[in-house]
Amino acid sequence: MRVRERLCVELGGMRPDWNRWCARRGLTLGEGVRQLIAAALGADADDTQAESEVQWISIGEPRIRIEIRLTHAELEVVEQRAEASGLTSNRWIVALIRAQLMGEPQLGVHEMRLLSDSNQQLAMISRWLGQLAREGTGARTAPSGSGDIAEIRDQLDVHVRAVAGVIRANLDRWSR
Repeated sequence: MRVRERLCVELGGMRPDWNRWCARRGLTLGEGVRQLIAAALGADADDTQAESEVQWISIGEPRIRIEIRLTHAELEVVEQRAEASGLTSNRWIVALIRAQLMGEPQLGVHEMRLLSDSNQQLAMISRWLGQLAREGTGARTAPSGSGDIAEIRDQLDVHVRAVAGVIRANLDRWSR
């Protein structure tokens, strides 16, 4: 069984600012701390262990705690699957329930990275399109340097297929 590690930090007068920072991002206070710590550890080294435990929890709806009882064998399988997804066993169970009941994707660390990479590529394309709109026909050079607008259309199509594939695979995984 996994031992929970806790950190207690005295925020003093920073607490109201911290509450607002987390609220603007739709994070619980604890999730905001985990996100910042994972980012700091990731900046120092490629520590995927720290990043794998950062999950996005939206605020707004209260949560109710329930208890479930599993056999040792069932718990072991849950922990293995949760670890493979980069989640804690509790969060894996919650993701399974949400996926089954709501039919919405429950993204893990790997999927979030793929979507993040895709978003960065799309941001580059967006900047090029903005430049094209400002300069008119004089800005014909695509981000790759080829100047071919059809190439940009192909890049956008690749990203749309990649994101659709991530979401489809995620829903398939949870619907088994």
